Amino acid sequence: MKKLFIVTVFIMGITLASYGQEGFAAKAGINNVTFDFDGFGSESELGFYLGGSYTFETSGVIQIEPSLLVSIVDDLTSLYIPVMAKYPLSEQFNLQAGPQINYLLEDVDEGAFGLDLGFGAGFNIDDNWFVEARYAFELIRDLENGNINTLTAGVGYRFD
Repeated sequence: MKKLFIVTVFIMGITLASYGQEGFAAKAGINNVTFDFDGFGSESELGFYLGGSYTFETSGVIQIEPSLLVSIVDDLTSLYIPVMAKYPLSEQFNLQAGPQINYLLEDVDEGAFGLDLGFGAGFNIDDNWFVEARYAFELIRDLENGNINTLTAGVGYRFD
């Protein structure tokens, strides 16, 4: 599983480096990780995340924004790699959707690698500052008795 993760990150890096870069951004915020146990309820933990992203323009209106985020909660430190397609509703508002790779950095026997589907929205405060919120629900993970879903809300700063 670790080899698959490393190969995925490597291929993503090469692919992203081949496109014209629009800009780098630093991000930080809070996240709420929910553990849903099959038939036994759920448990949530509040934590924070920090990391960075690049925004790439495509030939159309949509922008592609991959991020590399470290999420820290009490019992679960994770690496998130969301790749969001951003569709602008106006100059300030955008909708976001896309896959999110997540990898548990804790010492776990199974379920370290996961694939989520995320969706959310963003608001550009000015040319540099923005806020965004996303919810990602698990599609694939090797856990036997449940799944992990994530809600994130944060602020970012674009470097020109």
